[in-house]
Amino acid sequence: MKRNRTPRTDRWRWSAAWPLDDRRLWQNLFAPGGPLDDRGPLIHLRETSRQTLMSRYGRWLGWLSADRPETLAHAPLDRTTMDHLHDWLRALDHTAPMTRLMFVDGVLRIAMAAGPDRDWSAQRRLKARLKQAAGRGDPARKQGRILSSMHLLEVATEVSETAMARPEGTLSRAMGLRDAAMIALLALLPMRRRSLARLRIGNSISMTEDRIVIALASADTKSGKPWDCDVPVQVESFLRTYLVEARPILARRGTIEDPHLWLDRTGRGMTEAAIGPRIAEATLRVTGIRVPPHYFRDAAATTFVRISPQAARLIPSVLGHAGPGTAERHYIHAQTIEAGRDYAALIAARKRRAR
Repeated sequence: MKRNRTPRTDRWRWSAAWPLDDRRLWQNLFAPGGPLDDRGPLIHLRETSRQTLMSRYGRWLGWLSADRPETLAHAPLDRTTMDHLHDWLRALDHTAPMTRLMFVDGVLRIAMAAGPDRDWSAQRRLKARLKQAAGRGDPARKQGRILSSMHLLEVATEVSETAMARPEGTLSRAMGLRDAAMIALLALLPMRRRSLARLRIGNSISMTEDRIVIALASADTKSGKPWDCDVPVQVESFLRTYLVEARPILARRGTIEDPHLWLDRTGRGMTEAAIGPRIAEATLRVTGIRVPPHYFRDAAATTFVRISPQAARLIPSVLGHAGPGTAERHYIHAQTIEAGRDYAALIAARKRRAR
């Protein structure tokens, strides 16, 4: 009988499997500090960011253990040479440019934080080249998949109507109403998938007779700032139908009372990993296009852009961005669109006068 074998790099994903020096390095980077001790240089990172860094550094250690096992006896910073990084990148040649950038960036971020006085100029130049090669990811992946927010709200309506046609009290009806509520909420309040998965009854979402309020704690936002708002009226009916009719059906299928807003077929809170495919599959059934949760954020930005350059300025508030960078890019895009409209109108006017 064949036994399933774990890929050789998987065991390195968690720090417990790392060499002793690497574990000490990691602990020093995240040391809480005290009256007599310095705080670690990466102590400010949230838990999700730490887990991401740990996974990327673990991938590096996994490659070293397989291809350069003798280096594990060296000090961690002494392994981060240009030769080793170049060899690792060749081993990662099958991955996308953005993936290679993220992996190398994770390793260098740890190394530079642990050894700030070392000369990392060559590694910085390597990272800059990778960043240039990666650009902003593969734009072809999004072609035809960025719908307007209004279109996505119409998708939610169709998903809801399909579910309502099913018999009352059935699991398929409840799950359909849940999916419709998620799509409607993301269409007009395009929060990140992690934030969506962390919504909890009575904690981050509260409902009264005349309003529904969503409040995200700082730990649940990428910017680290709390965020709250009233659910738009266009979304309220979807969410109320889910909370009043569908969620109790799903909750009864669980063995314990789960506070998460979104429940799966077993009555347990849906994870980030479960939410993404569910929304993508629902949008595929209606539109023929698979739209994952993150593309709802692009849809919101695109919708603002199509309205006007002034509307594009609202992007940071709606998307919860800490800085104006994304809004500025979309603002410039909006100006280009508006200039194109003005130019087209000018040409049309000249043609009319020439007749």
